[in-house]
Amino acid sequence: MGLFLAGALGWGCQSADYGVQAKAPLDCKATYVACGCGCCGGVEPEVQCLSCANKDDLQALIQKDQAAQKDPQCAVMGCSTGTKYVYCDANPQ
Repeated sequence: MGLFLAGALGWGCQSADYGVQAKAPLDCKATYVACGCGCCGGVEPEVQCLSCANKDDLQALIQKDQAAQKDPQCAVMGCSTGTKYVYCDANPQ
């Protein structure tokens, strides 16, 4: 009977969204240079346009780049020119 009463009072219950993080609002002024294993010095990165209107996810690209930096193959890969991600519809050039 005690467990039934605890359940009825809401003890131990969790909302359906428990542990789910709210997605941060899109910062269309943000830019990021992805280098994978590392950017070569003195070389301008290639610009890759993202669309704020289409809600392109810069955070997903950042996470992918940071995961690539942890790859053990980076020790033998060398540097890359890098890619600069820019929301072109929010940052006219």
